[in-house]
Amino acid sequence: MREETILSELEHFCFCKYQWWLNYVGNEWLENTHTILGDIVHARVDDPNFIEKRNGVEIHRSEQVYSRKYNLYGIADLVEYSCDKIKVIEYKKGKPDENGEIKQGDGLQLYAQMLCLRENDDRQVEGYIYYDTIRRRVKLKNEDFYHNLLENVLAEMETIITNGEIPQKTIGKHCRACSVCEICLPFTKEK
Repeated sequence: MREETILSELEHFCFCKYQWWLNYVGNEWLENTHTILGDIVHARVDDPNFIEKRNGVEIHRSEQVYSRKYNLYGIADLVEYSCDKIKVIEYKKGKPDENGEIKQGDGLQLYAQMLCLRENDDRQVEGYIYYDTIRRRVKLKNEDFYHNLLENVLAEMETIITNGEIPQKTIGKHCRACSVCEICLPFTKEK
């Protein structure tokens, strides 16, 4: 079993397994417009020393979270602690899917953050994605789906790494937004 999985890996794996492999196994990373815009969106929550209280709610930015059970660790962008509830909010530059729901990769990363918080606190935990394009939070639904997805994704990541595999490229319209498109070269024909 891998020692640890970074929470952000989960979203990358859902976006494209080959991109995930290049980023987290091959240590290949490039910036593009989308990664830079993501950095800008995160700028307002990237201060781990900023803690404030509003109306009885303690708000933490860039909160480190972990799960010993699942060997997960990472940063939750914003965590709001009240006496009986915790809300975790992950910031994303984009927008929800065509049904107004959280995108699968975003939801998986958020669900893993929620699991980390539940493992270390008895309060009820809710999760939201703040989509900057629409400037509002979207609540995570169907946690059973995400729990199963998390277990399957972690097992698949483990298999790929243990077997020394390189995932196949999945070429599609998502490639145009990919930060490693210049390395992957998805639209060139192989000879």
